Amino acid sequence: MIDRPAARAVLFALTLAFAARGAQAAFDAVPTGARAAAMGGSILAGRGDSAALFLNPAAVAGLESPEAYFQHNRFYAGLSGVGELSQSFAVFGAPTRLGVLAVGLGQYQASGLLQERVIGVAFSRRWFDAFEAGVTGKFLHHRFMPGLDPAASTDPVFQNGASRGAFALDFGASVALSGSLTAGVVFRNLNRPDVGLTSPDPAPRELQTGISYDVGYWGLRLTSDYLHRDGQRGAPGVGLEKTLEGGRVKFRVGATPDQFSGGGGLQFDRFGIDYAFTLNRHLLSDNAGTHKIGVRYRFGDAPARENR
Repeated sequence: MIDRPAARAVLFALTLAFAARGAQAAFDAVPTGARAAAMGGSILAGRGDSAALFLNPAAVAGLESPEAYFQHNRFYAGLSGVGELSQSFAVFGAPTRLGVLAVGLGQYQASGLLQERVIGVAFSRRWFDAFEAGVTGKFLHHRFMPGLDPAASTDPVFQNGASRGAFALDFGASVALSGSLTAGVVFRNLNRPDVGLTSPDPAPRELQTGISYDVGYWGLRLTSDYLHRDGQRGAPGVGLEKTLEGGRVKFRVGATPDQFSGGGGLQFDRFGIDYAFTLNRHLLSDNAGTHKIGVRYRFGDAPARENR
């Protein structure tokens, strides 16, 4: 077994290499709510959901009362010899006369090595109860922590500093094709913002499409998605949600070629909680998977129709 100091040194070396050559784009981990994560990352897991700010701005359009959402997750819990990898984000959304406005802050952290932050402002709107569209403006900022390795302070990668920020733009839309069938599309990082320190390292442009089908009399929602990211092979995903007790209890499962997921949710009037558990098929040993816990609080009396 690799001891912790050695593993941290290896992880830092890899991070340094990625920063220098752009071998792996920054901001790969999109802040995703527990509901969508449990359903294979579906962009149509729910409508009227502030937690979808960074995943699909169009899904925020159905919000009917102000709400706050907070989530924290830990990647590959218990993975031996590696420091904590975690992600958290907080969102507040509220309907206005013109549409729904939402603001959010997300943070990804590799303990003592790397920190990525995303600040987002989204505006979305629903037309004719069938079409929804939204846009999110984001500021991406990441900071490396070379202080762990004395030799890193003289590395050319950090000659102009160890942090970089850039603006990015997302767009999402969905349309109800029937009372049960909905289709959607999301474009993320449309302008490919460059967050490289000394050489280009553009955040990856992403295109994700999805459909959802509701079987009302069984309380089921089925989803199917396809995600394409610059420089990578496209990946499909599927999800299933079962609703019980008038929408107060939900069970979810999902899968992609690389991950298996599951979870559930409870809704108590204004307060709700969601949980997601994800296993990466390439890292099935020596860890307890990725766990996401999201907490939601709604202000006011109006429930979100599709997110109940």
